[in-house]
Amino acid sequence: MAWTASLFCVLALFLTASLAEAGAWSREKGQTFIAVGGNFFLLDGTTRPVYYDPTAYVEHGLTDRITVGMDFYMADQNQIAAMMGFVRIPIGSIEGTHRLALSFGLGARYDEENGNGILARDGVHWGMGLEKGWLSIDASRTTNTRDRIARPKLDLTWGRHWNDRWTSTLQLQTGQGFTGDYYAKINPNVVYAATQDLDVSFGVIKALTGDQGLALKVETWWTF
Repeated sequence: MAWTASLFCVLALFLTASLAEAGAWSREKGQTFIAVGGNFFLLDGTTRPVYYDPTAYVEHGLTDRITVGMDFYMADQNQIAAMMGFVRIPIGSIEGTHRLALSFGLGARYDEENGNGILARDGVHWGMGLEKGWLSIDASRTTNTRDRIARPKLDLTWGRHWNDRWTSTLQLQTGQGFTGDYYAKINPNVVYAATQDLDVSFGVIKALTGDQGLALKVETWWTF
Protein backbone atom coordinates (compact mmCIF):
# COMPACT_ATOMS: atom_id res chain seq x y z
CA MET A 1 0.00 0.00 0.00
CA ALA A 2 1.10 3.58 -0.63
CA TRP A 3 0.97 4.64 3.01
CA THR A 4 3.20 1.73 4.10
CA ALA A 5 5.88 3.01 1.76
CA SER A 6 5.48 6.45 3.32
CA LEU A 7 5.93 4.94 6.78
CA PHE A 8 9.12 3.23 5.67
CA CYS A 9 10.53 6.49 4.31
CA VAL A 10 9.74 8.34 7.53
CA LEU A 11 11.36 5.62 9.66
CA ALA A 12 14.43 5.73 7.48
CA LEU A 13 14.63 9.48 7.95
CA PHE A 14 14.42 9.08 11.74
CA LEU A 15 17.32 6.63 11.69
CA THR A 16 19.59 8.85 9.60
CA ALA A 17 18.76 12.31 10.92
CA SER A 18 20.43 14.49 13.53
CA LEU A 19 18.55 14.20 16.69
CA ALA A 20 17.42 15.81 21.87
CA GLU A 21 14.18 16.39 24.21
CA ALA A 22 10.78 14.78 24.64
CA GLY A 23 8.90 12.51 27.04
CA ALA A 24 12.08 10.84 28.28
CA TRP A 25 13.39 14.14 29.65
CA SER A 26 12.38 15.14 33.18
CA ARG A 27 10.97 18.61 33.71
CA GLU A 28 13.18 20.75 35.96
CA LYS A 29 12.06 21.02 39.57
CA GLY A 30 9.48 23.80 39.89
CA GLN A 31 9.17 24.30 36.11
CA THR A 32 5.77 24.15 34.39
CA PHE A 33 5.05 23.52 30.72
CA ILE A 34 1.64 24.14 29.09
CA ALA A 35 0.63 23.33 25.50
CA VAL A 36 -2.72 24.16 23.91
CA GLY A 37 -3.65 23.57 20.29
CA GLY A 38 -5.64 21.82 17.61
CA ASN A 39 -6.17 21.37 13.89
CA PHE A 40 -7.60 24.01 11.55
CA PHE A 41 -8.51 24.46 7.87
CA LEU A 42 -9.37 20.81 7.30
CA LEU A 43 -9.17 19.62 3.72
CA ASP A 44 -12.61 18.71 2.33
CA GLY A 45 -13.55 15.22 3.48
CA THR A 46 -11.06 15.17 6.35
CA THR A 47 -12.85 13.47 9.26
CA ARG A 48 -10.90 10.42 10.48
CA PRO A 49 -8.25 9.97 11.81
CA VAL A 50 -7.49 13.69 11.42
CA TYR A 51 -10.16 16.11 12.64
CA TYR A 52 -10.13 19.31 14.74
CA ASP A 53 -8.71 17.29 17.68
CA PRO A 54 -8.28 20.04 20.32
CA THR A 55 -5.69 19.25 23.00
CA ALA A 56 -4.44 20.73 26.26
CA TYR A 57 -1.36 19.44 28.07
CA VAL A 58 0.32 20.45 31.34
CA GLU A 59 3.38 19.03 33.06
CA HIS A 60 5.29 20.20 36.15
CA GLY A 61 8.62 19.26 37.67
CA LEU A 62 7.66 18.02 41.13
CA THR A 63 11.28 17.11 41.84
CA ASP A 64 14.37 16.82 39.67
CA ARG A 65 13.34 13.25 38.84
CA ILE A 66 9.55 13.22 39.10
CA THR A 67 7.34 14.97 36.54
CA VAL A 68 3.57 15.14 37.00
CA GLY A 69 0.95 16.42 34.61
CA MET A 70 -2.44 16.22 32.97
CA ASP A 71 -3.56 15.99 29.37
CA PHE A 72 -6.92 16.50 27.70
CA TYR A 73 -7.86 15.63 24.14
CA MET A 74 -10.80 14.99 21.84
CA ALA A 75 -10.82 12.39 19.07
CA ASP A 76 -12.97 10.42 16.64
CA GLN A 77 -14.67 13.47 15.09
CA ASN A 78 -14.85 15.05 18.57
CA GLN A 79 -17.24 12.32 19.76
CA ILE A 80 -14.77 11.22 22.42
CA ALA A 81 -13.14 13.37 25.11
CA ALA A 82 -10.57 12.12 27.60
CA MET A 83 -8.66 13.66 30.51
CA MET A 84 -5.81 11.94 32.30
CA GLY A 85 -3.38 12.74 35.10
CA PHE A 86 0.04 11.13 34.95
CA VAL A 87 3.42 10.78 36.61
CA ARG A 88 6.69 10.20 34.72
CA ILE A 89 9.78 8.78 36.41
CA PRO A 90 13.23 8.43 34.80
CA ILE A 91 15.09 5.15 34.85
CA GLY A 92 18.81 5.60 35.47
CA SER A 93 20.72 8.82 34.93
CA ILE A 94 19.05 12.12 34.01
CA GLU A 95 22.34 13.57 32.78
CA GLY A 96 23.39 11.30 29.93
CA THR A 97 22.83 11.47 26.19
CA HIS A 98 20.38 8.57 26.32
CA ARG A 99 17.33 8.89 28.56
CA LEU A 100 14.72 6.35 29.61
CA ALA A 101 11.54 6.94 31.61
CA LEU A 102 8.33 5.20 32.62
CA SER A 103 4.95 6.88 32.95
CA PHE A 104 1.68 5.93 34.60
CA GLY A 105 -1.67 7.66 34.18
CA LEU A 106 -5.26 7.46 35.35
CA GLY A 107 -8.23 9.31 33.90
CA ALA A 108 -11.71 9.20 32.43
CA ARG A 109 -13.27 9.12 28.97
CA TYR A 110 -16.54 10.58 27.74
CA ASP A 111 -17.98 8.70 24.76
CA GLU A 112 -21.39 9.81 23.53
CA GLU A 113 -21.93 6.60 21.53
CA ASN A 114 -20.39 3.81 23.60
CA GLY A 115 -20.61 5.10 27.16
CA ASN A 116 -18.08 6.55 29.55
CA GLY A 117 -15.21 4.72 31.19
CA ILE A 118 -12.16 4.91 33.43
CA LEU A 119 -8.79 4.89 31.65
CA ALA A 120 -5.45 3.56 32.85
CA ARG A 121 -2.26 4.20 30.89
CA ASP A 122 1.33 3.05 31.16
CA GLY A 123 4.18 4.06 28.91
CA VAL A 124 7.88 3.86 28.23
CA HIS A 125 9.87 6.78 26.80
CA TRP A 126 13.32 6.80 25.21
CA GLY A 127 15.24 9.80 23.99
CA MET A 128 18.66 10.61 22.62
CA GLY A 129 20.06 14.12 22.57
CA LEU A 130 22.49 15.45 20.02
CA GLU A 131 24.22 18.79 19.68
CA LYS A 132 21.50 20.27 17.46
CA GLY A 133 18.46 18.10 17.97
CA TRP A 134 16.88 15.00 19.39
CA LEU A 135 15.27 11.68 18.61
CA SER A 136 12.58 10.18 20.81
CA ILE A 137 10.30 7.16 20.95
CA ASP A 138 7.19 7.29 23.14
CA ALA A 139 5.17 4.09 23.49
CA SER A 140 2.09 3.62 25.66
CA ARG A 141 -1.02 1.52 26.09
CA THR A 142 -4.35 2.80 27.38
CA THR A 143 -6.88 0.43 28.90
CA ASN A 144 -10.57 1.28 29.20
CA THR A 145 -12.29 -0.37 32.16
CA ARG A 146 -15.49 -0.87 30.12
CA ASP A 147 -14.04 -3.31 27.59
CA ARG A 148 -10.63 -4.02 29.20
CA ILE A 149 -8.90 -3.62 25.83
CA ALA A 150 -5.35 -2.26 25.94
CA ARG A 151 -4.95 0.11 23.00
CA PRO A 152 -1.34 0.81 21.92
CA LYS A 153 0.15 4.11 20.80
CA LEU A 154 3.61 4.83 19.38
CA ASP A 155 5.06 8.24 18.51
CA LEU A 156 8.44 8.72 16.81
CA THR A 157 9.84 12.25 16.87
CA TRP A 158 12.83 13.90 15.29
CA GLY A 159 13.66 17.50 16.14
CA ARG A 160 16.37 19.92 15.11
CA HIS A 161 17.37 23.30 16.56
CA TRP A 162 18.39 25.64 13.73
CA ASN A 163 19.15 28.68 15.87
CA ASP A 164 17.92 30.42 19.04
CA ARG A 165 14.55 31.17 17.43
CA TRP A 166 13.70 28.29 15.11
CA THR A 167 13.25 24.57 15.63
CA SER A 168 11.71 21.98 13.32
CA THR A 169 10.13 18.67 14.26
CA LEU A 170 8.86 15.67 12.37
CA GLN A 171 6.60 13.19 14.13
CA LEU A 172 5.03 9.91 13.12
CA GLN A 173 1.96 9.07 15.21
CA THR A 174 0.53 5.54 15.20
CA GLY A 175 -1.89 3.66 17.40
CA GLN A 176 -5.32 2.15 17.88
CA GLY A 177 -8.34 4.40 18.32
CA PHE A 178 -11.20 3.79 20.75
CA THR A 179 -13.34 2.56 17.86
CA GLY A 180 -10.81 -0.21 17.22
CA ASP A 181 -9.27 1.14 14.03
CA TYR A 182 -5.51 1.52 13.66
CA TYR A 183 -4.20 4.85 12.45
CA ALA A 184 -1.01 6.49 11.24
CA LYS A 185 -0.37 10.22 10.88
CA ILE A 186 2.65 12.31 9.97
CA ASN A 187 3.13 15.77 11.48
CA PRO A 188 5.96 18.09 10.34
CA ASN A 189 6.18 21.34 12.36
CA VAL A 190 8.13 24.54 12.67
CA VAL A 191 8.50 26.03 16.17
CA TYR A 192 9.18 29.75 16.68
CA ALA A 193 10.47 31.01 20.02
CA ALA A 194 8.46 34.23 20.31
CA THR A 195 9.80 35.04 23.79
CA GLN A 196 11.92 33.30 26.40
CA ASP A 197 8.79 31.63 27.79
CA LEU A 198 6.49 31.36 24.75
CA ASP A 199 6.83 29.17 21.65
CA VAL A 200 4.41 28.83 18.74
CA SER A 201 4.32 25.59 16.76
CA PHE A 202 2.67 25.44 13.34
CA GLY A 203 2.68 22.79 10.65
CA VAL A 204 0.48 20.25 8.92
CA ILE A 205 -0.87 16.86 9.95
CA LYS A 206 -1.50 14.25 7.26
CA ALA A 207 -3.37 11.01 7.79
CA LEU A 208 -1.71 7.99 6.20
CA THR A 209 -4.74 5.78 6.92
CA GLY A 210 -8.52 6.27 6.87
CA ASP A 211 -9.55 9.13 4.62
CA GLN A 212 -5.91 10.31 4.38
CA GLY A 213 -7.07 13.81 5.27
CA LEU A 214 -4.93 16.89 5.80
CA ALA A 215 -5.13 19.85 8.20
CA LEU A 216 -3.11 22.75 9.58
CA LYS A 217 -1.91 22.10 13.15
CA VAL A 218 -1.19 24.99 15.54
CA GLU A 219 -0.04 24.86 19.16
CA THR A 220 1.10 27.40 21.72
CA TRP A 221 3.67 26.38 24.34
CA TRP A 222 4.38 28.19 27.63
CA THR A 223 7.30 27.34 29.93
CA PHE A 224 7.72 29.08 33.29
